[in-house]
Amino acid sequence: MLKQRDKLILYSKFAVAYLLIHSEAYGQAVYTDLEPDIVLSDGDDYFALDIDDSGGYDFVFFNWTDTTYSETLGYKYLERLWVGPYALNYAAVAGISNYISTAGYRYYPYALATGAIVNNDLSFQNWFYQRMAFRSNFYIGTIPVQNDGGFWYPEVLDHYLGVRFVDSEDCLHYGWIRCDVKDEGRTLIIKDYAYELKCDTPFAVGDTVGDTTTVSITEINTLDAIVYSFDNSIYVNLNELANDVEIYVYDLMGKEVYSGVLINQSAQVKLNEAKGIYFVEIVSDNRQFTKKIYLN
Repeated sequence: MLKQRDKLILYSKFAVAYLLIHSEAYGQAVYTDLEPDIVLSDGDDYFALDIDDSGGYDFVFFNWTDTTYSETLGYKYLERLWVGPYALNYAAVAGISNYISTAGYRYYPYALATGAIVNNDLSFQNWFYQRMAFRSNFYIGTIPVQNDGGFWYPEVLDHYLGVRFVDSEDCLHYGWIRCDVKDEGRTLIIKDYAYELKCDTPFAVGDTVGDTTTVSITEINTLDAIVYSFDNSIYVNLNELANDVEIYVYDLMGKEVYSGVLINQSAQVKLNEAKGIYFVEIVSDNRQFTKKIYLN
């Protein structure tokens, strides 16, 4: 065992015991795995998502194609993968807007990677038609022109839309939707999604457990850290400078299944254990952080 851990062993056991006793209060994420995945591969496919199962749709996805004609450009063939809020209940998708003088505003959702934080620091767009990926083919005179783009173009796998919405109790939630875009921007696959149950609380992309902070744990957790899980890995990000930071992972019986040192303020801990509930402890200079994690 490491020296810092020896200093806090009684304190740590208390923290883990506290989490075991109060575990029912900790998981605050609402996670849904779509089985089978939703695949939008044709030009008229769409999918409407009720992310909080409230009986009303929150977001809608389109795979859309069209052909237009103008005197200047002739025939123009358009392919789009759209996403947007189904209704204006403060639902929005994280992304950017771009103004084109001849065409007005265009909206482009981010393709977020695992670990990104969905909160008010992101820019959100609530336009109905936001371009995940787009393709346009036309002619200027006899010259063929292809105009393609979007953060999800041409192929982006296992990335996330950052979203927010307001429920019937006026509670603002942050969440994510995991997607693939394939076939050079022609196919959209929607795989799973989750949101933070607590109001106006940041949510890490890929997290399926959610915020675990309560009044009691706030007193215990004196290190500023973000810890979340994805598949069979645990991700640790320390939000402050600290020396000699050590990480421990315990199973539900209190058995230590991992110990290591945090380098460069972040770490990925891959466990070969079975899926289930684990407790992550971070220790540095007589300070500590403890969180319950679910591996799926």
